[in-house]
Amino acid sequence: MLGLMMAACKEDKAPEVPDAGPVETGPSALTEKEPNDRPDQALDITRNSTVSAELTAQPNKADEDWYRLAPSSPRIVEVSVSGLPGGDITFEVYDRDRNRLVGVNSEGEGKPERFPNLYVDGERFLRVVPARKGVGGAYTLEVRMRVPEDGEEREPNDRAVDAVNLPLGQTVTAFLGHAGDEDWYRIELPDPSQPAGGDGTMPSGVQGAPEEGSGQDGTGQPQGQGGQQGQGGNGAGGFGAQQGQGGNGAGGFGAQQGQGGNGAGGFGAQQGSGNSGADGLTAQQGQGTNEAEGFADQDGEGNTGAGGFGTQQGQSDTAPGREGQDGQGLAAQRGQEDTDTFGREQDAPSPTLEGTFGGSEPPAVGSAAVGAAIARALDAGVPAVPPEPPSVALKIELTGVDGVSPELSVLSAAEAPLFSLRGKEGETLSLRNIGVRATDRVVYVVVKTSWVGTGKNARRTFNATMPYTLTVSQEEAGASAELEPNDELHKATPITAGGYRQGFLAPKGDVDHFVLKTSEPVLAKVELTGVDRLDLVLSMVEPPEGESGKETVLLRANDGAIKEPERLNNVACNGTCYFRVEGASRKVDGKWVKDFENAEQPYRITITTVPDNGTEEREPNNTAERAQDLTLGQPVRGTVYPVKDTDFFRLDLSDRPVRTPIRATLLGILKVDVGLYLHRMQPDGKLSLVQTADRAKGDQPESIRYSAEPGVYFFEVRDARNRESNFQDSYQLTVEETE
Repeated sequence: MLGLMMAACKEDKAPEVPDAGPVETGPSALTEKEPNDRPDQALDITRNSTVSAELTAQPNKADEDWYRLAPSSPRIVEVSVSGLPGGDITFEVYDRDRNRLVGVNSEGEGKPERFPNLYVDGERFLRVVPARKGVGGAYTLEVRMRVPEDGEEREPNDRAVDAVNLPLGQTVTAFLGHAGDEDWYRIELPDPSQPAGGDGTMPSGVQGAPEEGSGQDGTGQPQGQGGQQGQGGNGAGGFGAQQGQGGNGAGGFGAQQGQGGNGAGGFGAQQGSGNSGADGLTAQQGQGTNEAEGFADQDGEGNTGAGGFGTQQGQSDTAPGREGQDGQGLAAQRGQEDTDTFGREQDAPSPTLEGTFGGSEPPAVGSAAVGAAIARALDAGVPAVPPEPPSVALKIELTGVDGVSPELSVLSAAEAPLFSLRGKEGETLSLRNIGVRATDRVVYVVVKTSWVGTGKNARRTFNATMPYTLTVSQEEAGASAELEPNDELHKATPITAGGYRQGFLAPKGDVDHFVLKTSEPVLAKVELTGVDRLDLVLSMVEPPEGESGKETVLLRANDGAIKEPERLNNVACNGTCYFRVEGASRKVDGKWVKDFENAEQPYRITITTVPDNGTEEREPNNTAERAQDLTLGQPVRGTVYPVKDTDFFRLDLSDRPVRTPIRATLLGILKVDVGLYLHRMQPDGKLSLVQTADRAKGDQPESIRYSAEPGVYFFEVRDARNRESNFQDSYQLTVEETE
């Protein structure tokens, strides 16, 4: 019994704790020991330490002190060197092979130098030296070490080869700790041709739901628009998705960077599978077609269907070899006969009809009318507008640092500049839709300090105590995002007819340009949605002629105020047209400024087009020099928009031998008191007003009867009071020869 009790007591004894060694209670106090002017004589520093040292003033050379940083495991090291009385001190960092990594000399005489986040894995050498010969004195070296944390910059990273890997969507914390500090980050972009996983889905921010008006699955509804950034419509006439599944209905455009449409009349996919329906476009870098008139997709399989751009559920007169699905022709949809190749009535539009485009809205994106337009362009020998190369839009957020003016750049893998911006002191930058090429797999984001001041007073700002954070992510808008930088015309973001782009006005003073390219004359309707806190301006801009020329604003819409949309109607485009989105000027403290910005809510710019067949006005036509020619007996429609819009029409009667009696009838519209004014061109080129009709009777018609001598005449249409506009309803002007 006694033995058992003794054994039990022995087992209950607490186990011995192994010796953990000495506990650090504070930084080690060290003293520099000469000689230490070479790396092999360096003083070892393995933990938090404070070193008392002195630089000897020597007339022929500068004294130097070497220290070896050798922690037992990887550490982030903060290095501080006190100033020299009456002298300027500097220090440098070397690797284990004595290669210089970085030098710090940001302050002036008598001031300390600091490096807040040197990464040490193994060993690093410090060299402390005066900035010039003959200077010396006592100084203190402070070394503080800590364990590295995730999401933390590791210095030095001032070259591409030393760049910190920054995954999309993650945040890094870093310092602009000295005047020469430059931080490089390596961003790996997802491959748009590869799904995010094994389930066939696209990466986040690429796939999404269809837009409004998308084609319906199974029902085959005509004129459906395929999804943007997601599943394309399966109904007839749908565009295939951008970066997603293409439409399966007839007349569909195949997807960009995704599966092409399977319906008749579809365009093949870009970087995806081509269409199996009739009349796809021929592949570039892909398989050729197997049937006559087949145009294969880009980077994908060719089309197997033959023939033309068909319509759905309708009969019409079409050219040979252009019959569509189920023997249907080019033009009409759902039983519409006797139409031209664009599905538009050949007779003049009825005066009772309303709308911007000849009494009706333009055909839906991907409809048979769009396919017919392409077919006519091809028949006429006009080359199709080549597709723009795919791009990726990035969102970059950089927090501000007190006293620091940051400079941010985006570089390609070859270190070619793609984007750059200088921020104001302490400013937080929220940059949206920074465009990079989708073919690039790697880009670099570089953050550094900007120069401030001029001449001898120029310096680069820094802050060794306050960190910044950087986050780079992919925009959710995907292929529909604007692409910065686009603040100049030659950098304009491409936009397609029937498509849209989402953009941001940020930072303050941002200006965005977009370019529409067409293969035939069209009339475009440009719509810009409103944004909270922004008063947007939408303009059509003409590039400068010659190197020293200036841009010309042809049209400008700013009818709306903050949060309200803007529009441009009946814009004539044949080839290349440029549009500008910017904030309006406002007066603050007696000065006109453009300080609108909103980096959270995007605007959307949308362009729809119809062929220009002469029955609609062609903007810009606000001067006699840009007047549109009139044909006697042929009505023309137009809108009074924006406010103070003026439309000129030219009637040439100079070849008439005698007077010509004419009657001009202007059908009014709601809201606007339209006025009609007849001018005659004088021999000196100036206009003289000869008759008016502006009773201001609301939507009542106006009429002018005049016996015109041989010459050139101009009809002017505008709001009689220059205070109202109407973007929706169209007036109609008809000039006829009478008895």
